Amino acid sequence: MRALELLRADHRHLQALFERARSTADFSERREIFEEIRDSLELHLGLEDEVFYPPFQRQVEWLEVIEEALEDHRLLSEMLSDLAGVSDTEDFNDLLDELMESVEDHLAEEEQELFPALLPVLTLSQWEGLAATMEEYREALPLRAA
Repeated sequence: MRALELLRADHRHLQALFERARSTADFSERREIFEEIRDSLELHLGLEDEVFYPPFQRQVEWLEVIEEALEDHRLLSEMLSDLAGVSDTEDFNDLLDELMESVEDHLAEEEQELFPALLPVLTLSQWEGLAATMEEYREALPLRAA
């Protein structure tokens, strides 16, 4: 399904940023990479919260599962906010490592458990419509910021 492939592409992008962050000990470089991570993760979380999860959230049998995913997103957003305000190198590095580990755990859970379970929930045309809405969301982002 194209909608899931779009999310998986985001996951691969975040993982590539994490690898870049892990490959350097330079604080200013890690801080710059964190800014990219923050931007990419905020976009991804917003996309899932506002577009991807709502169709499933309307179905009683998926409400609890989706609420858990949204709670994970809330905690990740808090971590991003906390990390943005840290200036101490050691604290920053520790929190960045914690953020990356938390995100990787969340992404693995989505890809290995949630996405396969959601496949039969929507029809092919609903999946295609969801993918189109996700793409529209991304295209509208620069307009939102203006």
